[in-house]
Amino acid sequence: MTAPTTATGFSITVPDSWFEIELHPDARNAAINTLVSERLKEVPELYEHRADLARVLRETARRAYDSGARFCGTLVAGLGGAVMTATVTVTIVDAPNEEGAADAIASFLTTVPKRGADSIWRQVESVEIPEAGRVPRTRGIDDVTLPDGAGWIRSLIMQTFVPFPGPNPTRVALITGSSPLLALESEFFDVFDAITGTFRFIG
Repeated sequence: MTAPTTATGFSITVPDSWFEIELHPDARNAAINTLVSERLKEVPELYEHRADLARVLRETARRAYDSGARFCGTLVAGLGGAVMTATVTVTIVDAPNEEGAADAIASFLTTVPKRGADSIWRQVESVEIPEAGRVPRTRGIDDVTLPDGAGWIRSLIMQTFVPFPGPNPTRVALITGSSPLLALESEFFDVFDAITGTFRFIG
């Protein structure tokens, strides 16, 4: 794991093999070019994937920024002749009806039963986050809309809702892990859970 990354009052840690992406449009392209160059020096076998690597990181950064994310960590790795990707973002959102308590958030979450292989489904659960306590989470498979009307992609999705500290929170840190690799459901949900468990509010 890398050292914690600080952004807007929180920290979260991603594995060393992941990329931590600059999201702001004015800085992200140059930052991503530097990031890719540095990673190719560390992992030369990624060289044949360098164009795909930069493209995926730019697209991921753009989607994350457009959705209001404050942090984005991404895995991009070669898998045979393809590219394996996964993303974790942190977005600061308003609590439903300005009720940010964990129980209040959970009441707005719904289960979607699984109806077949690779079908859309969602389960609601409760997990313990160090320093944040027990919080609601959803996990399952859903369709992620691509930017600019480019379609959608069916993906693994895990979303954890962490209320801001305080007696009556109205803001929530939404931690979202996603990957289009449905066949690696168990593996990626374990990774998303581990990354989410490093989340901390600062100050």
